[in-house]
Amino acid sequence: MTVTGAGEQVRITVTDSLAPVGREAWNELVAACDASVFYGYDFLRSVESDPLTYPSTAYYLLARTGTGELVAALPVYLQRTRDPFATGPGADDVLDALVGHVWHCYDTRLLYRGELTAWLVEQFWQALGDLAAAHRAQMWGLVNVPLREPLAQQLKAIGVPVERTAPRYRLPIVGGPATLDEHLAGIGRASRRSLRQYARRAERAEARVTLRTGRDVLDEDVLDLCLGTANKHAPGYYPPDRLGALIERLGDACRILRIDLGGTLLATSICLYDDTRMHAWAGGCLYPPELNWSPQYALFEAELRAGFGSGRPVLECGRRNDEFKLRYGLQAYPLGRAVQRG
Repeated sequence: MTVTGAGEQVRITVTDSLAPVGREAWNELVAACDASVFYGYDFLRSVESDPLTYPSTAYYLLARTGTGELVAALPVYLQRTRDPFATGPGADDVLDALVGHVWHCYDTRLLYRGELTAWLVEQFWQALGDLAAAHRAQMWGLVNVPLREPLAQQLKAIGVPVERTAPRYRLPIVGGPATLDEHLAGIGRASRRSLRQYARRAERAEARVTLRTGRDVLDEDVLDLCLGTANKHAPGYYPPDRLGALIERLGDACRILRIDLGGTLLATSICLYDDTRMHAWAGGCLYPPELNWSPQYALFEAELRAGFGSGRPVLECGRRNDEFKLRYGLQAYPLGRAVQRG
């Protein structure tokens, strides 16, 4: 499948593997537009071979110049899944969906060099529609698109409706409070006291808080806790073997925050890193009734502390749990989706 623009002289092709593109060429494009860890070569290759949503087939829409230079790209996935944003009758129906990025990414981008023009977005949108038609996808498009960024603006410019969905939450560190204590000084007194109190009680209980490279501390307890926590809302969202494979492949770009007490893992957070962001991405907690402190609060305090210590300008804290995140001073970053049916 090709689409050629006479004015801009690029051609869009589709492939089902990132391997022929190569790590160096792909990561150069990712760096050119400051895309997140979810677009790094290692992340994409992992969810290509071991998708977190299964079954799923990866496709990459690649725009090259006449000389073969890769100037823009869009990963998308053909999945058998339910629409996570659907409500009412039919909300639980399983359908064939061709969407980008994977549901586990809250930062959908069209990778590009230079300026993202309406013309280029239109070519990719048409190519995506053609691919959806070829696979008879029942739903296709882009989800978790940041509404304040160029992709959403250019989609609207070419007449594609963008529907607001659940926001993600983040804490800008550069230009904001210099330390965790300074940040907490700006939130409500009761919330600040609760967070500090639970963190102190965890310390007095001799809970062990560690943050280390993911592959070095990955075990079944981490995977089971992530799966069990997610299962309360989305059964099977973090399949242990596939999540484990991803953590192994990410290497130094993944660290695991753990709170252990007496040989039991009480809380964990899988943290992903790129050049400008730390992502408190996935995790879970246990809630033993005998504790006089909350593993959830102690974990969140540790995530905030890790964010301030990461050297990254932004701490990303994902979607959901809106009231809690707003109460603790995180900023809602609006997301939307542009999808077509049939």
